[in-house]
Amino acid sequence: MNKILKLFINENIKTWKKLSTKIMIVVAILAILGTLGLVKIMEKSAQTTYQIANNMQLEWKESIQQELKYMEEQLKNEALDENTKTEYKRQIEVYKICLQYDVSPWQDNWKNDLINQIAQLKIQKEFLSENEVKEIDLKIEDLIKKLEKDDFKGYIDLQIQEEKTKLDNKEISEQEYKDNIEILNLTKNLEIGKETNEAYWKKRLLNEIREAQTSIRTNIDAETNKVLSIEKKQEYQDLIKIDKYKLENNIAPLEYTESYRIMFETLAPMFGVAVIAIIVIVIAGGTISTEVSTGSIKFWALTPNKRWKILTSKILSVLFYIIMITLLITILTVIIANVFFDDAGEQYIYVKDGELKVINSTLFTFEKYFIKMITVTVFALFAIMLSTLTRNSATSISFSLALYLGNGIAMSIINSFIKSEWIKFVPFNNLNIFDKIFTNYTSPINFSMGTSFTATTSLTFSLIVLGVCAVLMLVTMYDSFNKRDII
Repeated sequence: MNKILKLFINENIKTWKKLSTKIMIVVAILAILGTLGLVKIMEKSAQTTYQIANNMQLEWKESIQQELKYMEEQLKNEALDENTKTEYKRQIEVYKICLQYDVSPWQDNWKNDLINQIAQLKIQKEFLSENEVKEIDLKIEDLIKKLEKDDFKGYIDLQIQEEKTKLDNKEISEQEYKDNIEILNLTKNLEIGKETNEAYWKKRLLNEIREAQTSIRTNIDAETNKVLSIEKKQEYQDLIKIDKYKLENNIAPLEYTESYRIMFETLAPMFGVAVIAIIVIVIAGGTISTEVSTGSIKFWALTPNKRWKILTSKILSVLFYIIMITLLITILTVIIANVFFDDAGEQYIYVKDGELKVINSTLFTFEKYFIKMITVTVFALFAIMLSTLTRNSATSISFSLALYLGNGIAMSIINSFIKSEWIKFVPFNNLNIFDKIFTNYTSPINFSMGTSFTATTSLTFSLIVLGVCAVLMLVTMYDSFNKRDII
């Protein structure tokens, strides 16, 4: 063991002393700094776009006044069908109310929902009896009062009353009533839709909760229209807990986030891992072949050290390098995220044994990098194996890089044509370990490099397949290194 440790230390001294190693580390750091620069440019661009949108909002009155004139002129056209006329009338009512109460029709908030209801009720009056018209007028008057007083909670209370009426009239079941009231109480207490900002993603989460509740209540999967399985029911129950937590803590889903810190924490591992992988493959691919080509391997062969110990030290040296450079880049990512961004970072929210758990931003960043390093380690071992077998750096590095960069696209094409069961045993179909550990994770950016586009196998199965591959590669390289001539 002492000899392996000394060989390992010697290998590390050689690796870290190389100018190429230092250059590669600088490149990895620059990749993270470059990601920061890219995100800052995106942030600045978004601010400019937001400013333009605000300026357009200030001019909304002129635009809808022009629209009003156009639609009023169109109503004089006798060739219009009744449906089009009705729609024009409804839209005219919407615009008039918006002008009267200074509400932009292009904003997504409760006032626009209420205005649309008022306009619809006014159109309905044309087709109702006198008594029904009086009832509609009272309802319109009540809604207008809510609008005038900016009474958001009163507006939600009206919807709660409507649900109670439906229950009393047996239009809905007791459970459906409870589910609807739960949604409305969430809307009321968290003021979802009161303001324009972030209304969309909050409404989207409410819809997710509503669909999950419907699936559980009816025992029919809303996604597939099939009978709900026990596993899917549990998945929907967990989804409801997660979505409620996000709403209560104002955490937007990653696909809808406007946080540039989260954008950075997503992009940095993507580019960082890709750069680290390239660096590691270059180093691993030259581990044996470089020493063979320079002749330095002859020195090791003439020492008392056994060959398997020499190879073990080189493998451990590469693994140590992976750990150290990953640690360096991860710490740099966390520091930059905390220094250059003021908002909260990316959290991972999940449910385990019925209890909701949260992984904070810093820990999640570390886990994201190191779990993705499993794939890099597999390719590093592959590069060492090729280096041992071919004794040619160019072949081992280029072939390993080609497989790393192109395996995802290649497998997505192959999997689209081959549906046989054996395809899941292909190692490249089992590289997406991160997605199988963090099953609830949805990246705000759809981008993948060096990973499979499939997720049809379980985490345990994938780890077993990759473990078997690693063992086979180790056996192959040890066998070749021990038996072949190196002098």
